[in-house]
Amino acid sequence: MKAEIKPIADLNRVRLADAVPLDTPFALYLFHTNVCNFKCTYCAHSLGKEGMKREYDFVPEAMPMDVFDRTLEQMKAFPRKFKFVSFTGQGEPLTNKHLPGLVARMKKANVAEMTEAITNGALLTREMSTALIDAGLDRMKISIQGVTSQAYKSVTGVKVDFDKFVDQVRFLYERKGKMQLFVKVMDESLAPGEDEKFYEIFGNITDRMYIETCRPVYPGVDYEAKTEEVTMDRFGRPHEKRLVCPLCFFHLAIWPNGDVVPCDTILKPLVLGNVKDDLLINMWNGPAHREFCAMQLRKERMSANAQCARCIAPDDVCHPEDALDSDAERILAAHYLPGCNS
Repeated sequence: MKAEIKPIADLNRVRLADAVPLDTPFALYLFHTNVCNFKCTYCAHSLGKEGMKREYDFVPEAMPMDVFDRTLEQMKAFPRKFKFVSFTGQGEPLTNKHLPGLVARMKKANVAEMTEAITNGALLTREMSTALIDAGLDRMKISIQGVTSQAYKSVTGVKVDFDKFVDQVRFLYERKGKMQLFVKVMDESLAPGEDEKFYEIFGNITDRMYIETCRPVYPGVDYEAKTEEVTMDRFGRPHEKRLVCPLCFFHLAIWPNGDVVPCDTILKPLVLGNVKDDLLINMWNGPAHREFCAMQLRKERMSANAQCARCIAPDDVCHPEDALDSDAERILAAHYLPGCNS
């Protein structure tokens, strides 16, 4: 087997507590579309449009080009390159046929060290794969939803020719050049005993692969037995309950309408502003973002922000290097109290 069995997240991490506050976010999540072709049972999209509107005030839409243009131009004002830009955002990026062009423009602007797309891969074609390779996409992460056509129908609600899907992944892998290709699957998308089949099918047509543990990420979705207190991340690593969410200290997300949020969750806990009315760098360094970070460091997220109180991201997707709880008091006093200049 060629693939490494490792989490598909970026594992080249710094200790966040030693790096904050950042003059440039590490990550920008560009929600160029939040439309999805699947309704996976463990995902918010399983609630349907009305359910998502009711639960999260979520509207599926694509990003207008003027919002993308403003975002790209404003990224240039930061003193450093972003470590990566992720073309993703609570939807399926391949529903946007302009994705290769967006990637090419992002690469040409030279504002990020890496570009990635997180996709279910069902809409991959040879033409789209070739276009993304030519555009210079650095990394593609494909979320697998089972290892048979029947499993795909059960999990996603959509009929997928699984053999054809695997052929499309193989086509991309064989021609990807310098692109990294990762695949992962949620444990509940595999029947008992199918772990080895997952490794067998994809082990020689991807660079890295992993079976993640499904956590109750989306309020309103029925996770049955997965409603227990979360003290383990999706990578199977147990940890103490985290009271500080690290995401706002190194993330920004741009929603299709231009809203800027300090994390990539669907819950949208705080809108810092909009790229049509303000500049990204002003929002990153502004009082609203500083106070949101200070609130986290005071360990008040469960009481001070209704959406943060519903969110398990600190316990689900954050890595040990990201954890700030033990350093929260020091960071707050040094950088986020009134009168601090940094």
